[in-house]
Amino acid sequence: MKITGKGNIALVRWNDGHFHNLYPIANNPKIAQNLRDTFPHPYTIHDARHWIEHNMKFNPPQNFAIEYNDQLVGSVGGEIGKDELRTNLEIGFWVAEPFWGKGIATEAVQLYAEYILDKFAEIKRIYSQVYDFNTSSMKVLENAGFIPEAILKDAYIKNGKIGDLFQYVIIRSEVEKEER
Repeated sequence: MKITGKGNIALVRWNDGHFHNLYPIANNPKIAQNLRDTFPHPYTIHDARHWIEHNMKFNPPQNFAIEYNDQLVGSVGGEIGKDELRTNLEIGFWVAEPFWGKGIATEAVQLYAEYILDKFAEIKRIYSQVYDFNTSSMKVLENAGFIPEAILKDAYIKNGKIGDLFQYVIIRSEVEKEER
């Protein structure tokens, strides 16, 4: 599966062709510091294999490789909430450092949100939580159409530092109103 956008950006289902390209670009402490602690660091060849194999089983896919000019440059995906939160999907994304500041993440997040709203009718809201120091990701989300929803005070501890989480959201009913 491949979802194409403008600017030579595509979301591609994870596959074995990504294996040897994933771990060299994901093994960057600047990426890991902006993601949840479940994102491995250092990021090894074994982590890449596990991630790709894990994602090959989803139909329809929930996580995608981001390609720019047919080159793997990052990842975008989400996790559907459980039980009473099953109408929520939390989105996460990252782009390899050499590709920062090129609008790739913004377009990937827009394409992903459109895909989720199209393919997952049960999802009513897509949200993302961003560490207070990660202003670049806040800008990506805002440029992709997400709106600030909340600031969760003292909500995380990362590298021994406590900080605030900024939460951004797209709500299906509001998107549908705008389209009418």
